[in-house]
Amino acid sequence: MNRQRMDVTIVGGGMVGTAQAALLAVRHPHLRISLLEASDMDPVVKPDAYDARVVALTEASRELLEEVGAWQLIAGKRECPYTQMRVWDADGTGSVYFDCRDVKLPNLGHIVENNVVLQALRERIEALPNVELVTGFKLESWWRDCGLWHLQSRLHDRSDDDGLGEESPVLTTRLLIGADGARSRVRDLLRIRTRDVEYKQTALVCVARCEQSHESTAWQRFLSTGPLAFLPLAGLGDDNHCAVVWSADDELARELMMLDDKAFALYLEKAFESRLGGIESVSERFSFALRARHAEAYYGPGAALIGDAAHSIHPLAGQGVNLGLMDVRVLTEEIDRALSRDIAPSHASVLARYQRRRRGENAATLKAMSTFKSLFGAGDLHWRWLRNTGLSMVDASPLLKKRIIMRAMSI
Repeated sequence: MNRQRMDVTIVGGGMVGTAQAALLAVRHPHLRISLLEASDMDPVVKPDAYDARVVALTEASRELLEEVGAWQLIAGKRECPYTQMRVWDADGTGSVYFDCRDVKLPNLGHIVENNVVLQALRERIEALPNVELVTGFKLESWWRDCGLWHLQSRLHDRSDDDGLGEESPVLTTRLLIGADGARSRVRDLLRIRTRDVEYKQTALVCVARCEQSHESTAWQRFLSTGPLAFLPLAGLGDDNHCAVVWSADDELARELMMLDDKAFALYLEKAFESRLGGIESVSERFSFALRARHAEAYYGPGAALIGDAAHSIHPLAGQGVNLGLMDVRVLTEEIDRALSRDIAPSHASVLARYQRRRRGENAATLKAMSTFKSLFGAGDLHWRWLRNTGLSMVDASPLLKKRIIMRAMSI
């Protein structure tokens, strides 16, 4: 493949960027597509241990992975369909219980390790002749002329003493897609500003082995210091492992990260009210700061933003990757429409339609998550009463629960 002249170039080889490359390649075999990833490390799926970073895939996201052939590499191996969800407030009696039988579906979604999804997508990319994955590509210079983007990087070479490697050839592309995360270089080069909200919270993630079965249930307890979720894992021979996602106030998160494993397991068990018995062991913990970030525009001349490059969200509802995959779906649909009408995918009208379909939807979700975070973090009696009453009202309304489930699953 001639790597220097492309129809579409995607910067960022994470789940969202790789899914974008795969979906475009499957639907349009004539397009020349490049996928540029700064890291030169392949995703590693440990054969005897779970990874702490997971995604709660909606049905819409699963269908997209199935269309590109990645789900077939995941199903029945390292994915856990969850059939129930239990949510309760630490400061009161309010709770809500969701069951897939309420909507006559086999499950509410699937919990899958990030690296499992990415490895499957990478495997599909390698099998598609019209896509080229370039790893170790760190975008250093760019310019635009004659309606084309010109990109250049220094390809990393471990054999070099300085580790810098040789300059790559100039890569020219008609359409540039930024999928390069919350600190997007593509967004910066387009000079698109963002609106940021500092949550003053840190997400702490790990894997916990519990005394009792997770019962194929996603569990979430709202504490005054932030939500704590236990997400079921499967694939290694038992149903006692859960991915833990604890979004805690910064000060508490620092204290939790300093505890040894035994002390942390005891603290975690208490915070979770021993719903799954004792915490028998915990894996290595990882943490990252939380903030909401929303780009003021999703496109510029011949370029579009998807995933975290366009929007970052609080993880309390597990919607981050799913929103990004919906961006992938919609941008692909607009490119489909353009090509059927002999319009260039990089045309401003195509990218404007993508923005109209996604930015408002994502803004509403970001606002809802910020509202939930504020509501469940409020400590005074009035707000505690309001949220506990609200949870109980939702739990008592089959119709409302059905609507919430269908909305969350993007059905």
